[in-house]
Amino acid sequence: MSRFAAQLNTVRAYCVDQKSLFQALKKIKELGYDGVELESALLKGVDRQALAAWLKELKLEVCSIRSPFVRTVYGLEDMMAEAKALDSERVGIGTVTASYFFGGLPGGPSSFTMANYMNQAKVACDAFRGNGLKPLYSLRDHEFIRLNDGRWIFEHILEGEETADYLWEADILSLTRAGVTAEQVFDRLAGRMPVCRLADQKIRENEAYFFFTNREVCPLGEGLVDLSY
Repeated sequence: MSRFAAQLNTVRAYCVDQKSLFQALKKIKELGYDGVELESALLKGVDRQALAAWLKELKLEVCSIRSPFVRTVYGLEDMMAEAKALDSERVGIGTVTASYFFGGLPGGPSSFTMANYMNQAKVACDAFRGNGLKPLYSLRDHEFIRLNDGRWIFEHILEGEETADYLWEADILSLTRAGVTAEQVFDRLAGRMPVCRLADQKIRENEAYFFFTNREVCPLGEGLVDLSY
């Protein structure tokens, strides 16, 4: 059975301190959500024990705690401590960044530099496995850049031995912007995608430019995402 969680980052303006964070979580529960996807950036200065107690009182499940991947380099132990304190088996590890897959060889993206990412991913996976936790990778649109071997970055990460422990969180809007269909990706993530992020954007009326378009959030299916199939 599917359960629905709210992504805390979407209400970050209402989470400026512990009191407002707790109020936002209460409102999320009142709106009928089963859980929440927490954001490590919004938890700084928040008492973890108090937050865990509040989530338990509200009966809100934590589906993951999102962090940038670089945190696995400088704050791996704290990531695990945070997840355990807030009873989240899944540890959101962000997404591969340009520093790992651009450069290295002339001519653009290089599969050579992906080795740097995979090495650090293995360190994180080994640590999580040893602590009963599971890394959750946030799949966006830039993973569908093709490297010099003609394969997507997504395929390198999906099929890598170093990242075999990865669970996946796909973002419907990001897939749409990348020009791939949900079927292309979901079939390959069968059994490894416990979380799916639903979001949509529309192009603002009278604000389309030659080089870019301004977009605003909207209900799912009323913007870029096609739900007709």
